[in-house]
Amino acid sequence: MTDSGSLSPEQMFQIDFNFQQVPSALAVDIPDVAAAAMLHIDTEQFTAYTQLAAEACRGVALDLIANPVLKDAVYTLKKPRSGDVSTILTVGDSITTYRYGYAEILRALLDIVEPQQNVHFTNYGRSGYTSTHGLEHTFTQYVQDKPDWVFLKYGANDTKHFNAPHGKLLVSVAEYTANMTQIIDALLKIGTHLIVLSPTPIVESIVNSSPDFQAMSITWDNADLRACADALTTITNARDIPLIDLVKLFTTNPDPALYLPDGLHPGPQGHRIIIEQVLNAVSAVTH
Repeated sequence: MTDSGSLSPEQMFQIDFNFQQVPSALAVDIPDVAAAAMLHIDTEQFTAYTQLAAEACRGVALDLIANPVLKDAVYTLKKPRSGDVSTILTVGDSITTYRYGYAEILRALLDIVEPQQNVHFTNYGRSGYTSTHGLEHTFTQYVQDKPDWVFLKYGANDTKHFNAPHGKLLVSVAEYTANMTQIIDALLKIGTHLIVLSPTPIVESIVNSSPDFQAMSITWDNADLRACADALTTITNARDIPLIDLVKLFTTNPDPALYLPDGLHPGPQGHRIIIEQVLNAVSAVTH
């Protein structure tokens, strides 16, 4: 394997959060050679680094399936409603696209458990996306896939405050509520099994003192993330569908050890908690 150690921290961050996929609004497949070119690195460097991430996710997946309840949840996901293939989508922002995140651990689980059974899995996480992007793409992409299962998580980008500290939200809570309601109803209408995840809270002391975010006049407030989670509680209760309330789980004073150094994105330890919650929710839906 080619050594990926020559990559800069910025290049590794860009690969971890799949920056090369952000322009792909039409769901065009981006091969490794194109991704590497956009990141100004060799294809071999890109492939070597992504393989390391995939191996890490596989290691977590192998650990998780030692728990028979979690393993049974993966079996459940692989059973199609009709035909021979189960179609599974993860939908969200950078927290979903993260190469060490819950969605990529789920991909590894699906590859490990009954590998002979075909599954169509797509991670539609895109860095920077809001629920407004999600609303558009629900009708231009996600519904067209006729998914058996969708795991839906937006909110981190919706709740950016610009012109800090009291500038407007990028997407108001009212608009977020309307967006998520339409996304959820569109997927339920086609018979999708839907599990909704609230946004994760942020480590305010780290995020709001970050020179990078200060340079862009961006701040976050966990009160806004709590408001989004509350809105999702109302929506999901009315439709009797599962909600994983990550604000409640992580609390509004989350442990920085569960996050990357930016205090915004959960790291591998945080995503280990998320994927366990996801699989338990699948198990609860089907029992």
